[in-house]
Amino acid sequence: MGREISSLRIRRLLRLLAYLRKKGDSGAEVSDILTHCEYTNKRALQDDIRLLRDEYRADITFKRKRPQRYCLIDAGELLFSLRLDINEIGALSMGLGMAMHFIPFIKDSCKRLWRKVAELAPQSMLNMGEWLAGAVTMEVPVSGIKPLVFEIVIEAVHEHQVLEIEYVSPYKDRVPKKHIISPYDIFFKAHSWYMTAGCDERVLMFKLSRIRKVRALDDVEFSPPPENYNAEDFKASSWYVKGGELKHSMHLEICEPMATIVSETMRHPTQRIWRIDSETIELTAAIPDLDEAARWILSCSPSVKVIEPEELREKVCALAEKVISANSTTENRASSV
Repeated sequence: MGREISSLRIRRLLRLLAYLRKKGDSGAEVSDILTHCEYTNKRALQDDIRLLRDEYRADITFKRKRPQRYCLIDAGELLFSLRLDINEIGALSMGLGMAMHFIPFIKDSCKRLWRKVAELAPQSMLNMGEWLAGAVTMEVPVSGIKPLVFEIVIEAVHEHQVLEIEYVSPYKDRVPKKHIISPYDIFFKAHSWYMTAGCDERVLMFKLSRIRKVRALDDVEFSPPPENYNAEDFKASSWYVKGGELKHSMHLEICEPMATIVSETMRHPTQRIWRIDSETIELTAAIPDLDEAARWILSCSPSVKVIEPEELREKVCALAEKVISANSTTENRASSV
């Protein structure tokens, strides 16, 4: 920026922008601005308007027809007046660190923002904030994602825009398939970014890292979500990632050490846990997908026993047999025949 601006003037500029934004398309009369924003004369107001236009690229028009008024078309670059304490500096530093980790392609933007903060804050506060940020260990792996895919999906969610995607699922033939979707929401869970979208009259989930190509379809009508769809409920319904109708009642018996580990974390809103003895707990939950539950149970083996449903027990056993088959030596296979 070409000139230093006092904190007093920054607060006045913010008050002016807020007032113009409040008045909307009709604009604000000059006399009302002078009174509301506590200007002593028109010249000071004109200087502030000029500063907002030149330094912050604000689009502010002046209507000469009486009563004369100013209209805010676009506020341009953001203008802040902040008083930050050490905890707030630390929170900002940690938040930027997390943003760089979970959305790697905005790393340069995060670094630029931190440099702007560093120009204003005392070095002692910056040192403490960076030290606190370094205490946050970012060990969560993140699936790769193409920046263009992420940006197009975000815009489509906000603008209610239909997309055509080329998507590869690892659970079928792994051949890229085209889908016409109406994106509803995006969220991060279990190491990856996901999108919920309307597709073929259903609400489906797509992993953004599996989208090979994407393009907006401006001439296709957006399909709104079903009346009973709630984004937060849909995301919370999953035992791992896949959300949907809570149609399966799961009942597990879990022994130590997994009993303590599982008890430490609230994995699901319908989860209920009670202790049977010093070594065992039982857990119930209503979940939408048994395949994900089966894979999770196998990852906790041999500490988890399925009480119900029978279908879940069968899925766990089938997966276990595949694990045994894949990891058995030739001699073990021969002796088991």
